[in-house]
Amino acid sequence: MKGNETKTKKGVHFGILDAVIILVILIAVVGVYFRYSILNVITGAQRMSEYTVSYSISNIRYTTVDYKNNYMNIGDKVYFADDGDEFGTLINASENTGAVTYQPSSEYFTKSNGEIVEVIYPNNQSRVDALGRLNCMGRYSDEGGFLVNGSTYIAAGQNINVQTEYVTVTIRVEEIAPAEEN
Repeated sequence: MKGNETKTKKGVHFGILDAVIILVILIAVVGVYFRYSILNVITGAQRMSEYTVSYSISNIRYTTVDYKNNYMNIGDKVYFADDGDEFGTLINASENTGAVTYQPSSEYFTKSNGEIVEVIYPNNQSRVDALGRLNCMGRYSDEGGFLVNGSTYIAAGQNINVQTEYVTVTIRVEEIAPAEEN
């Protein structure tokens, strides 16, 4: 009686293993979403803005900041010397100037009679004091400190070792202000 046998098709069965696989895929998708969306909110990356950091450099060789030597130019990237993270980009030190402005450096000495005198290096041909500015991305933390790129703390009055492509110097942060709108 082979002819009387009925053939039945097995239908698609949805089992517990299928539900677990679908659940794992959904958890992975939600994890990716949290990684790229919620993490930005938690770290404050969405609150970062462009700021201008004014700085000074004291008692350096005039050739380091002289525009003829091309060691520090507008548009050069500046990095933290300690870890190599990007700090910002050099901009003009003031309107219609180069990346830095400089003046003769001076030192104070005490004479034998106790009088303090200022000695200025001659003709800008030796040591100078420089002023400059750079643009960076950052934000103020809830505690009031400024965080470059949302992670590296800097403050006015702080000395920081920085480097460009050609030179490594120690700058003193003078001011941190929102970047001017052009």
